[in-house]
Amino acid sequence: MPLKSLNVFRVVARLNSFKQAADELCVTSQAVSLQVRSLEDTLGITLFQRFPAGVTLTPAGERLYEYAERSMQLLEQGIRAAQACQQRRQFRINASPWFAVHRLLPVLEQFEQQYPDVDIKITTAVGFPDFAAQRLDCAIQWGWGQWPSSAKQLLLKDDKRFVCAPSMITANKPLNTPADIKYHRILCTELSVALWQQFSNTLSLDLLLEQQSLILDSQASQVEATEKGLGVALISDALALDACQQGRLIMPLWQTPVSALNPALLPGYWLVVGEERQHDVLTLAFKTWLFTTLKDDTRFAGF
Repeated sequence: MPLKSLNVFRVVARLNSFKQAADELCVTSQAVSLQVRSLEDTLGITLFQRFPAGVTLTPAGERLYEYAERSMQLLEQGIRAAQACQQRRQFRINASPWFAVHRLLPVLEQFEQQYPDVDIKITTAVGFPDFAAQRLDCAIQWGWGQWPSSAKQLLLKDDKRFVCAPSMITANKPLNTPADIKYHRILCTELSVALWQQFSNTLSLDLLLEQQSLILDSQASQVEATEKGLGVALISDALALDACQQGRLIMPLWQTPVSALNPALLPGYWLVVGEERQHDVLTLAFKTWLFTTLKDDTRFAGF
């Protein structure tokens, strides 16, 4: 439905006159009449009863007028909101799902209260995001800081422990030495495949990662599958220790985190700032606030 014809209809309905509507719209009465006729033809209904002294709405016209007024009010509200939005600063963050749920969203309201005139947008992704396409100010990503950015800093260390369920240790499938890992299914997430590759290289293991790996959608799924005895896994330190203390998992080969085997095996959650945002006042304020919220975490990497 043409918006112009609908607006002409609204003016005529309000004034009950083609002539007065034409004067208000600064067009001819014939132009107003043509617009209304076109709208009636398009809808297949008669909107006005026409008299020498003016026009009145038909029942169908009255119903359309009610909805047209509501629609126009909603449109005007949307325009005002869009104009206000343009005047507000947009601050876009992409975060690893685990970090977003467990570390960012529970405390984000504190930062929002400090900057009430800023619209903060949070998205999540497992893989490294496209800063340009998503117009991001910063990202919080799990890994080793391997991304192409000069503005990145480690937030939380995420050391891992090699674990399995007690039921995994059998005579047919022993797990007495690192070489025995080749007899077991490897449970990992999409990102931790790279960790297993480094782990395998550190121990000079001949693992068939593509054939042995079962890639799960999250760390929670990985822990659950490991506890069910479906394979071996590298689980985050605190989670692994808690499960071992409760007897749900064991550490069959090492009682230490894997970083003790090789410091390069230590991944973590990194803050990555867009190149053009490195000196932005709001971005720097977010960084300072984020570090403050994490400083009491035992895994905090430091300022």
